[in-house]
Amino acid sequence: MDAELRIVTRLPLEHLWRDSESTVGTRRRALTADDIVRLLREGTVEFVVANVGHKPRWIARTDCYEFWKAEVTPHLAASESRIVLDHFPDAYCYIASEWGAAESAASIVVLERYH
Repeated sequence: MDAELRIVTRLPLEHLWRDSESTVGTRRRALTADDIVRLLREGTVEFVVANVGHKPRWIARTDCYEFWKAEVTPHLAASESRIVLDHFPDAYCYIASEWGAAESAASIVVLERYH
């Protein structure tokens, strides 16, 4: 299937792709807010939002800090805890995981959106 036409059909995400590539990296580990802060301090982070019914939304590397502060921080849930959507602004949250791609110098942080 053409990568440009693919959408996320279920979570947790099994494969990650860009419009120009069929597969980008593999899931490495679940992330906490502290893990993401550490990754941001260490270097470039590339955020990707995975939302059922939509293509993965890749956030520009130049926008990663603003995106982290404004969007991710208030909506980040702990992956090991029970999610209560009413505890988050606008009744949605993200579960974060780190994905690795050999050709990328940036850390890829996938944010699976639950609503």
